[in-house]
Amino acid sequence: MNSPATRPGRSVRTVLLAGTIATLLVVLGATAWLSFKGSEEEAQELFDARLATSARVLEAFLARQVEQATITSPIVITLPGPLEAGGHDAPGPLGHYYETKIAFQVWNGNRDLLVRSASAPAAPFAPLTPGFSDQKFEGQPWRVFTLRSGQVWIEVAERDDVRSELAEKLAFAAVVPLIAGTVVLLVLLGLLIGYGLAPLASLAEQIEARQPDAVTPITLARAPAEIAPVLTALNGLLRRVRDALERERRFTADAAHELRTPLAALKVHAQNVARANSPAERQASLDRMLAGLDRTVHLAGQMLAYSRAAAAGEPAHATVQLRPLVAEAVETLQPRIRERALRVDVACEPKNDAIEVRGDPQQLGSLVSNLLDNAVRYAPEGGTIEVALRRAGNEVSLTVTDEGPGIPPELRERVFESYYRMPGSAGSGSGLGLAIVKEVALAHGARLEIGEGPGGKGTRVVVRFRPA
Repeated sequence: MNSPATRPGRSVRTVLLAGTIATLLVVLGATAWLSFKGSEEEAQELFDARLATSARVLEAFLARQVEQATITSPIVITLPGPLEAGGHDAPGPLGHYYETKIAFQVWNGNRDLLVRSASAPAAPFAPLTPGFSDQKFEGQPWRVFTLRSGQVWIEVAERDDVRSELAEKLAFAAVVPLIAGTVVLLVLLGLLIGYGLAPLASLAEQIEARQPDAVTPITLARAPAEIAPVLTALNGLLRRVRDALERERRFTADAAHELRTPLAALKVHAQNVARANSPAERQASLDRMLAGLDRTVHLAGQMLAYSRAAAAGEPAHATVQLRPLVAEAVETLQPRIRERALRVDVACEPKNDAIEVRGDPQQLGSLVSNLLDNAVRYAPEGGTIEVALRRAGNEVSLTVTDEGPGIPPELRERVFESYYRMPGSAGSGSGLGLAIVKEVALAHGARLEIGEGPGGKGTRVVVRFRPA
């Protein structure tokens, strides 16, 4: 079950994406609506002006007989004074002041002017040729469209400045809301991203505020999916650091406890050497001191080996042959084997087959060495130690059997505890050999079994490995 500190939350990416889309829809939708309304209002002004002009043209042609127009007296459609003076900048009951910048002319087939607006000249705006053209009148550029209808020519013109003014107003109406919307959008996005990345800032603050010896897990009120793996890995690192510190403290305490007795014995032997009354006494004390030194060195080595085995992480995935490790361990223990007249039988099944496992060669060598050391230590003088390497199906096993006093069933789990020695056991062991074997076996995913030897005598330890 995930803890509250590592339970995946909403993804930062999802929060930012969903928030960005929602913000864009709201802000740009409002911006588009405002731009549309502004553009519509400006376009309506132009349409109103043209509508008014069309109404005046219809009024002139229908209410005033166009036949009254003569070459010398064409009909001139005038505008109300306030419009001519430019006093209105919005549609009103009198019309629109844009009408002063829109003009038209009507000519007959003989190129006689029949009707014109007050803003149009008496001369043609442009050559009587159908289509669009750009012309100048009184220093002002005009856009002219000429249309022929039967024997009548109609020219309609707009001043370029009215077009520019409309374009500027339309652009202004479109750009200003967009700029304002962009600013609002950036502010909202900044707040949104700040909210989405707030867990990172909280994580950084917690790490910054931590003391060097603080190894408790880090918790976050909100841990998004992207941060949850980082938080899990960080808490895993803190847990490993806590375990390492605990192992160091335990190792220091154990070393102080376990080394106190042998060091005190060494001190006594040294004092005996100093107080010896004869060379024979001195030599005996020196021999006892050297033996005590050997035991102390062995104990220190076992303690370091156990500490390394307990602290070892994932072992290396090398292919390791077990037979050479057994041969090396037997060769190392040969002085003690000869001293106690022991016999070590090594069997391999199938014969002449390389029994291989996957793991760390150094750790596996320590496992084999400690199993054999334990057997040599407790085997009776002149006894036999059997070592069997077997491959059966998908399993590889290493079995070490001795003829020693054996281990009662109720103590077979305890012998794998560190510094544990069975009551009344002979020898000078440190109680770490089988503890080291257990740590290495666990690191390699192997199973440990302990029982009796043949005939219910001695001890048999079996390590079952996964095959290479």
